[in-house]
Amino acid sequence: EPVKTDMAAVHDFLFGKRVMVTGGGGSIGSELCRQILQRDPSELIVLGHGENSVFEIVAELGRHIKESSRSGEVASTQIIPVIADTRFAQRVESVFRRQRPEVVFHAAAHKHVPLMEQNPSEAVTNNVLGTRRVLEACRAFDVPRLLMISSDKAVNPTSIMGVTKRVAELLVQ
Repeated sequence: EPVKTDMAAVHDFLFGKRVMVTGGGGSIGSELCRQILQRDPSELIVLGHGENSVFEIVAELGRHIKESSRSGEVASTQIIPVIADTRFAQRVESVFRRQRPEVVFHAAAHKHVPLMEQNPSEAVTNNVLGTRRVLEACRAFDVPRLLMISSDKAVNPTSIMGVTKRVAELLVQ
């Protein structure tokens, strides 16, 4: 059965908050940004290491805010693009210190199974070490809520990507 989401509760959860999406330029992260923007956070911090993908989603979100303003809706969310790699502790810490997110959606990950089989060290450093760095920053800056996006590949993993996402889940737990 499809899961029914209580959208009023989601709105209440995000409304007026400083929300960060790691991997905000990726396929999952950018869709999260689109959905989160509809819940009127005070700030939406779009963190990613690919400047083109971050630029594109920030531009799209900015157009949405302008259209909302023209139609008479109150569009007060500030969009904050951040180029950073979650693997680098000092950079992650400086972003958290400056932005002070209240909710973090951690979607930054390498997810393409065949590519990660050929590049296992990248999968480990990005998916495991990057998650650890985000968790450390959340703890250091008292972030009340973290939601990590995982993968069905983490259930009984048979690939490097699946194993790294499972380890990331265990770190979050």
